[in-house]
Amino acid sequence: MVGNAYLGWLGLDEGFLEDHVIQSYSATNSIPIERIEDPTEEFFRKNYLEKGRPVVIVQKKSPPPQLKWDFDYLARVAGDSPVPVYDWGDKGPTVNDDFEITQMKLAEALVHAKKVHSPETQRYSVCQLSISRFLPTLSGEYKTPDFIANAESLDQLPEPFSETSRRALFVSFFRGIHWHNGREVVAQLAHGQKKFILYHPNDSRFLYPRKLQDSGMAWFDENEAVFCSEIPFESGLDKIDLKKFPLYEHASPYEVDLKAGESLFIPSHWWHFTVAHEPCIVIAHFWDSPLRRWGMPIGWRSLIMKPYRKYLYQHVLKAKKTFSKDSKIKADAV
Repeated sequence: MVGNAYLGWLGLDEGFLEDHVIQSYSATNSIPIERIEDPTEEFFRKNYLEKGRPVVIVQKKSPPPQLKWDFDYLARVAGDSPVPVYDWGDKGPTVNDDFEITQMKLAEALVHAKKVHSPETQRYSVCQLSISRFLPTLSGEYKTPDFIANAESLDQLPEPFSETSRRALFVSFFRGIHWHNGREVVAQLAHGQKKFILYHPNDSRFLYPRKLQDSGMAWFDENEAVFCSEIPFESGLDKIDLKKFPLYEHASPYEVDLKAGESLFIPSHWWHFTVAHEPCIVIAHFWDSPLRRWGMPIGWRSLIMKPYRKYLYQHVLKAKKTFSKDSKIKADAV
């Protein structure tokens, strides 16, 4: 049975599951994500960004240069760059995010990445690596996709909530389920094939957001645990224990197998996780979610805490320190 405290936080009672018939989906009958080619910025904003709809974009007419970055190119152009790397240990990524951040040259991290063939064998991964900060040579080659060319100015939030757009490199076989704190993102797959599985923000009630059951103060937890799920997705959708997580069977996954050269728009507050078919390179372009799209309750909560998180993040970077999962500080990590 689902705990009364959890149902109470959701605004539900014990009769919810019996009184509401909700269509459920498995990994085999998930909702497909639409594909479009060469959209104009106006078309993309009107039909997808403003409506909060995920979509796969294929840029055939003028693909940006970063869509051609493969392992050999990254190693040749930026292989000597020292970068922070997630170290998951021998067990690979887990729901508890048991990682530390270590430093190595990008070329070494790429060698590790090319050997991974399952979440369990992913010890090291490059995640959320700022291209402008750590890979300036590549930053000069990056071109903002045409369909979001003016997104930063069109979607700029008032101070102190606004943030600049960010381009980040991901070289990771498995990326655990999470959602972004008021940031839109276009995930550009430069190399390999990768499965993306998304859930609508309304499915938050079925995905067991971490810590919300325990304390209202968890909403202000800087380690972002609140943006993750208690469910161990790294074991596979068919391995989820429905006796332990009974609400999950009511969640509706959206699924797509992204190919090299394609991009996926992931709207703000949509849950998502990824599993690769082979070693992959993803370049993510983040920018602020328009203020009018912050209407969901958990969205307003994250908007309110945004200045607090910005302040801490900026001071951590200024101090050139990075916090590991267990709150230890590794002073030379970045």
